[in-house]
Amino acid sequence: MYHIEYAALNYYHSPISDECLCIGVLFHNIATGQRDFKYISNFQRFQSFDDEADIDFVKLYLKGIKEEIENSIFNYNQKFDLASYIKVYANEFRFSSIRTLSVSESENYVEDLSKVYLKYDLAKSQRLNGNEEKKLIRRVLESNNLEYCSSQKVDGPYSDEITFDYQVKDLCIKMFSFKGKNLKRVIGNARQWSFVADELGTRKKVLFIYDSDYKDTSNLNIIIKILSKNAKVLKLDDGMDYILKQCS
Repeated sequence: MYHIEYAALNYYHSPISDECLCIGVLFHNIATGQRDFKYISNFQRFQSFDDEADIDFVKLYLKGIKEEIENSIFNYNQKFDLASYIKVYANEFRFSSIRTLSVSESENYVEDLSKVYLKYDLAKSQRLNGNEEKKLIRRVLESNNLEYCSSQKVDGPYSDEITFDYQVKDLCIKMFSFKGKNLKRVIGNARQWSFVADELGTRKKVLFIYDSDYKDTSNLNIIIKILSKNAKVLKLDDGMDYILKQCS
């Protein structure tokens, strides 16, 4: 069994912006010292996110991180501390907080976790399906010693059952994926979930997590306003940080 730690690299429009795009993931195998950095190859998507960015510079920047981080004859015997390394990234390029995961020695954790964080950089046939993705996120929660509830069903106020994607202690979590969807049609679903959060009242806290791949910012803002009325709403990366901090 290996114990690994990893952090996602996000690109922000500016140092004071909340809007970001996940562009890489840095992995450190604590047991073996192996380090890996996976980053996006679809720079058209990056250009759509920030049409003023210097793509050639970004490519060189990411390549530089990979060459600096990954094991080579120049750094194989140097001690590596992930927490110290990511501290220097605080401007447009920022790493998330560090997460940990226990994996089997035969498991390809770099590929699997990259498919979660860089999923839209891959062809649909190469991505994890919804269930595989949720199982992997569940394992991250469990590896961080969170009191994870085996059932995602919550009793509603009318003896009905409400199914969330995850439950951690008294926090109920629902994930939204907006990739390729008509967000105008999602507004009705958002109203239903906002109503659910309101019905649960003080019995449970509700967190809505959504991915960062979308183009229709106008309808997205409407959805977030609706969901935010009765619950916390965060992007996937910020949502994972929130869960680990609130429930640890």
